Amino acid sequence: MKISLIGTTTFIGPAVIGRLLETGYHISCLVKTDTPPDKTDKLKNIAKISGKEDRLSFYTGNLHSTDSILAHLKDSDAIVCLIDLKNTEFIRNVLTAISRSHIKRAIFIGSTTVLVPFESEVKKAKLASEDMIKNSGLDYTILRPSMIYGTPEDRNFSKMIAFIRKRGFFIVFGNGNNLIQPVYVDDVANAVASCLENPVTFGKTYEISGKSPLKYKDMIQIVKTKLGGQFKVYYLPVGLSRFAVKIFGKLSPSSSLKPDMIDRSQIDKAYSYESAAADFGYEPLPFETGIEKLIKELEEN
Repeated sequence: MKISLIGTTTFIGPAVIGRLLETGYHISCLVKTDTPPDKTDKLKNIAKISGKEDRLSFYTGNLHSTDSILAHLKDSDAIVCLIDLKNTEFIRNVLTAISRSHIKRAIFIGSTTVLVPFESEVKKAKLASEDMIKNSGLDYTILRPSMIYGTPEDRNFSKMIAFIRKRGFFIVFGNGNNLIQPVYVDDVANAVASCLENPVTFGKTYEISGKSPLKYKDMIQIVKTKLGGQFKVYYLPVGLSRFAVKIFGKLSPSSSLKPDMIDRSQIDKAYSYESAAADFGYEPLPFETGIEKLIKELEEN
């Protein structure tokens, strides 16, 4: 079975490729013309280490062009799309290309962001993409991971650990009692492989999260223990946090931190994966195990 993979160079791409190759699939990766060689070299190395170089190929294309995507789909049996669903134009083009092909099976990676009780343009765009997928007539599956971690390229824990190692401290906004349930990147990849040929998952959407919810402050304590306890944790009240972020934003206009992020960070982000466990045997790693793997990988790199 040959899989067209779109969104190859996203930070979860290597994990998904590794798992699909291990399962026995042939993979055709759509990459942009200006993709840096080190990005594709990393993926080629995954195939080389597993002895499956002949199962991985690359196709240069353009997500702005339906014809370009269609050409990539020509010899494939299914598609796995790793593009962030906030990119509605790209998702629309992918769906249009699939509708002009023979492919019926498609897996998309969504996000539990759509479940957060705050309205935002990102949430609106992701929901719009989900609606397009659900109305496409495909045998689709949408997987909604919670916060993904587990690679040096992730935007969450790798950045946190880098900050801690450089500064020797970490700041928690609020009291840290809010729940968090991050998911290890390999668990997301395993979910993709488990769903691919499982008809029970057709036409369904699944939340996939970590083993169990943790209070944010307990999660920080686990990170502290795994790093040898050599940093301090400071708790900043919510009101003061908003003020500090606002001032920091004025001093550093390029900062991605915004005051409204403080309020969103206080929301419980705990999600049941009961349906995923029942339908395709989803069984994620505990956070303690996943963060230990990440720290080891960061040390090796």
